[in-house]
Amino acid sequence: MKKILYLLLIIFIGFVCYKLSPVYFLYFDKDKKEIIQNSNKILFIVKSDMSFNEIGDLLVQKNILKKAATINQLVEFKNYDDDTLKMGKYTLNKDWSNNKLVNQLYIMRNQNIVDLYIPSLRNLNDLVKKISSQISINKDVFIQLFNNETLQNKLGFTKETFPTIIIPNTYEVYSNINEKELLDLFRNHYQLFWNNSRIKKAEKIGLSQSEVSILASIVQMEQQLKFDEHSKIAGLYINRIKKGMKLQADPTVKYALNKPDLRRLYYKHLEVNSPYNTYKYKGLPPGPIWIPDSRVIDAVLNYEAHDYLFMCAQPSYSGYHNFSSNNNDHEKYKKAYTNWLSKEGIN
Repeated sequence: MKKILYLLLIIFIGFVCYKLSPVYFLYFDKDKKEIIQNSNKILFIVKSDMSFNEIGDLLVQKNILKKAATINQLVEFKNYDDDTLKMGKYTLNKDWSNNKLVNQLYIMRNQNIVDLYIPSLRNLNDLVKKISSQISINKDVFIQLFNNETLQNKLGFTKETFPTIIIPNTYEVYSNINEKELLDLFRNHYQLFWNNSRIKKAEKIGLSQSEVSILASIVQMEQQLKFDEHSKIAGLYINRIKKGMKLQADPTVKYALNKPDLRRLYYKHLEVNSPYNTYKYKGLPPGPIWIPDSRVIDAVLNYEAHDYLFMCAQPSYSGYHNFSSNNNDHEKYKKAYTNWLSKEGIN
């Protein structure tokens, strides 16, 4: 009988040890430092949302760890199985133990860094749609910030010029950034972009920073395909401004009509009564007709010096323009272009 009890006790102890062995080994393995990369700061990129129980395998695939077992056990032990690590970038520290690695990823799971792409777009409404497709922000709150007159004045803008605070770029941001923090980010980058060199160039032209962006928006809409023509177009408009001439820029009329895709302008279109109609009113419009690309802003600041005052699209699909310094030549180019439009059936 004693032998049977002794045998059962041994079996029981063996069973308990078998069951507890993962916990026993985990107790020691959790404090081991198993990150194998040499740099102190390691960028861990997660391309899509993933379950925490997949993290160990991905860390191995990225050559950050040699084995996934301890990480997987810790995730299970901490009951993180049902949690999600969001898509984005995470900065890891080589000195982290296995336990700290799992804990830090859990803490950062909703504060991951993402590459927020801010493209050159028509207006704030289009921009906020693009932003909200990448991070969770409240569209209405963001638009309300831009419509806040006190904030506009505080930052040195008007309602119309406020969008020029946005310099298209790709920004590293936390995915849980809020609307005010995002505006602060735009403001900080605006101040970095408008360094002393660019400010001096704007002053030399005789334009404010916002006016440079407004002119850039017109230049970009005049030439959306060939960036090598931007500095020449900018020089043309600066010539007209200096001579006190109306800009007579077709894209401003399309903006006033809210018809950005209008292929051909007729005289009836030029009569639209809007401060954005540069055929009717002298000088720059009150605000940008597009959120311009930073390269076009630089093209304005580094405009090409010449004596051109007129431009007309070439009668082809080249995307380029014919430039002239007198109205007679311009009318010839214009007639050739309108004849070509009719021939091509473009109305």
